[in-house]
Amino acid sequence: MGAMFAFLSPASRDTADPIVSVKSATGWLRQLPSLDVVARQQLVLRAFDEMRQSRRAFDVARCEALQYVDAALGADRRQLFKQYVDSLESAPKVSARIWQGSLDLAQAFIVAYQRVLEAALAPAANGRFKPHVPVLFARLIHYYGTDAKLRVCRHERWIPAKWLELHRAYMRASELGVDRVATSLGASGGHATQWTVEQEYVYALLVHQLNSGNLSPANLDWAVAQVRGWSRRLELVALPKTMEGFYVDVAGRAGLVRRTGQESGSMLRYVDTTPLANQLDMTLAALRHSEETDQGPVGPLNHQRAMILDKVRAAVAPNLNTDLRRDPRTPCALGARVRIGLARIQHELGRAVSDAPADTQTGEEIEVYAVAGPARPKPRVPDEADTLSSSLASFPDPMWQVRDRSVAGLRICAGGGVGQTLMLGSLVAVKPGDASHWVLGVVRRLNKLSNEDVEAGVSLIAERAVAVTLYAKRETNQELGIVVNGLDASMMGPRFEGLYLPPPSRPDKPLVVKTVVIPTQEYAEGRKLILMTGRSIYTVALRQLVEQRADWSWAAIQIVEKQARTGTD
Repeated sequence: MGAMFAFLSPASRDTADPIVSVKSATGWLRQLPSLDVVARQQLVLRAFDEMRQSRRAFDVARCEALQYVDAALGADRRQLFKQYVDSLESAPKVSARIWQGSLDLAQAFIVAYQRVLEAALAPAANGRFKPHVPVLFARLIHYYGTDAKLRVCRHERWIPAKWLELHRAYMRASELGVDRVATSLGASGGHATQWTVEQEYVYALLVHQLNSGNLSPANLDWAVAQVRGWSRRLELVALPKTMEGFYVDVAGRAGLVRRTGQESGSMLRYVDTTPLANQLDMTLAALRHSEETDQGPVGPLNHQRAMILDKVRAAVAPNLNTDLRRDPRTPCALGARVRIGLARIQHELGRAVSDAPADTQTGEEIEVYAVAGPARPKPRVPDEADTLSSSLASFPDPMWQVRDRSVAGLRICAGGGVGQTLMLGSLVAVKPGDASHWVLGVVRRLNKLSNEDVEAGVSLIAERAVAVTLYAKRETNQELGIVVNGLDASMMGPRFEGLYLPPPSRPDKPLVVKTVVIPTQEYAEGRKLILMTGRSIYTVALRQLVEQRADWSWAAIQIVEKQARTGTD
């Protein structure tokens, strides 16, 4: 055990640096924990830190050792990303640590390959470096693509300096004439797919194109794998062969830009994505055909993948002739109040119910106001006695704005670091500054423009939602039953909070059934719940799901029984 962690000791820094030769790297890798991929990754990062601080030269032996370690850790990197995706909703803190560790590992490889390339391209470099130069450039740019994928998972964008690094690496390889040399890691076996520097560069550019804000990390992982394979036929040219496609300024500070026909310059490189789009269309047609003919368990998976490719196509197609917005949008600049998550929304709307005038709290139908107990009228507070906090609550949150809106959605923006916890599928309630009520929606598109600014596309699912308290229904016990206000208390199980959505909900493809939004752990089809209004007691049954996420489920309900509530006058 002591030998395993010897390289972590500062005193042995020069002797314990394991990435100095293939032989030492092999022995070190064998000593790493075999089952704990996260622990292995942490030890690998320590080893890279030792390599950066070591006084040993970056020679050919280290160059070969680095490639050996790179090939050996390929399965680890894939497993880390899978763990990140799997824990994203169930354990967000764990997921964030895995994401950060994966990013640190990619950046460690970038720094290591940069250092080795500096030694390989130095005027006094050993001639044995020459065969390694193409693969060193290819792997360097590969890890820029890995960095891009991880950031796109969190809807982040590169800073200009990162683009400059990528472009410089590609241009240096191009100047040396190694940009189209097929390469593969020697330790990966003779059957490994070979990649050129140009192919890795084009792939890294395309990954950023997928930062459209509407792909979850799991969807992105599958989409990126398809795009990586399909992009191998693409090439960069100095003179365009068609008016369609994209261009990149290899001396600039950004990635791919869709062509307009007006661009020109000696540092521009053009790429026609038609071959990729054709392959995408063929795959999409096959998935849709399979979806129509296969009614088994594969059907839903094919449907999901077809939806992913629809989103990908808009980002990588050589031309964009369709408007992705289904409904006309009206630009605006309105301050807004925003609440994120079922618990916060329920609390906000529940407060709105309790603060409502007495005559609105005694409604009979569920569609009015559902409350957990008898209505308790509250006296109106005179304006002059209002507290500062209640006065401020009536104004929009200063950080949120509605930028445009349509019948079915809103585009909301926030600055000052607000909204950085938003995720695709988040439940949000929005109250624009010119509205008197909250609307309920789901985040369908997300773009983190910087560490301070975020933009989200919200699809509305209800123009009105009511906070409700629900009780699980138990079997009645005649001996222990105590009737209160017409309800046998022994029937009432654990309580939980939710939202009731009166029909019709969802402006786009309206639903005419009554629905509720409840915590996902409380949902089970057919489960019976008790819901009380001011005058009635309802027994409702949960029916089919409309939509489900890790923390909330939107389900239809059926009224099974309704009885009058006594003692409410």
